[in-house]
Amino acid sequence: MTEPLDLLARLRAWSYQRQQLGRAAPEPAAALRAVVAVYSTHPTAPLALRARSAALDAASFGALEQRREVVRLPAMRQSIFLLPTENAARVFAATRLPLEQHARRLAYAGLDGDEYARLKPLILEAAGEPITPSGLQAALAMDARATMALRVMAREGLVLRLGSSLRTDHLRWVATAAWLGQPLEEVDPAAALAWLAEAYLRGYGPARVADFAWWSGVPRRRAAAALAGVRVVDVGGGLLLPADEQAAFERIAPLDPAAVDVVPKWDAYTMGHAPDGRQRLVDDAHLPRAYSTKDTRVGATAGDGLPLVLQGGRAVASWSHRFAGQRLAVTVTPFADDDLSPAAYASLFEEIGRLLDASAVEVVAGAAAS
Repeated sequence: MTEPLDLLARLRAWSYQRQQLGRAAPEPAAALRAVVAVYSTHPTAPLALRARSAALDAASFGALEQRREVVRLPAMRQSIFLLPTENAARVFAATRLPLEQHARRLAYAGLDGDEYARLKPLILEAAGEPITPSGLQAALAMDARATMALRVMAREGLVLRLGSSLRTDHLRWVATAAWLGQPLEEVDPAAALAWLAEAYLRGYGPARVADFAWWSGVPRRRAAAALAGVRVVDVGGGLLLPADEQAAFERIAPLDPAAVDVVPKWDAYTMGHAPDGRQRLVDDAHLPRAYSTKDTRVGATAGDGLPLVLQGGRAVASWSHRFAGQRLAVTVTPFADDDLSPAAYASLFEEIGRLLDASAVEVVAGAAAS
């Protein structure tokens, strides 16, 4: 008879399943809906969907955007996310900041409110077809102020980013109404946040109010009010789960301890819970190896989820990559001397190489952390 799972093992197995890890989603759009959104930067977006989809290649990823099934918009924590178009207006409304909070961005570029208002219709006309920032500046005979105005318009949902390379962010921009055939629907922010709270619990729960506040980027009081409208059960320690999922949670089967997954930087799984609530994913002792710190950060912020190798749903190694021409070089660095054979993950990086159109893939093991 199988021993009942303890809460941590149950959380890990449930989250792994709900996150569609193990390539469980039948197609990329289903994977995306399951996790609400993925960070839009490349290669994070395609690699996050690859870890969850039964099949994904460059053509099928690009088709999502070309068929208008997905869009890129500011959302949780004001980061840019790849979202299912069907849910984009609600997620955007739930997390949107008022225009006044972008005044500093405009002022930095030497724009005031009047100049910004004058530029908006000109930019919308120029961006009727996808255009690069440099192309926009040329079209308007203007300097980088046009690019800043474009970026703030994206914060208003008036323009969208479009990707063109799976490896890096080579972006074009297009007017939302021109691309989708209509502007984003106006949605009541409170209703949108209530919808987002339930969607979060279904993709990331059981989770605490603090986790939803951290993930969404809204104040804790607003997060608590949104979750109050969801019929939930507390499975222990303030971890909330939709009540209709309780029975399934209690009978969840244990994970295969040998199952190996590769997830990218800023993956939905790594960025789904507040810093003090990540035990289902990674042992506390290994948090500095799974997330950037003030000493290892690149850019302005710490706490970014690093590219990870999971074994049995638990982070056991980090990985990094670089391209030398068309050759992809990957280094996998174990957190400890776990039984993680390179043979267990080599084929996964070969698949990543094919997705990113690498001519060859070399995978080497870094020294285990002491």
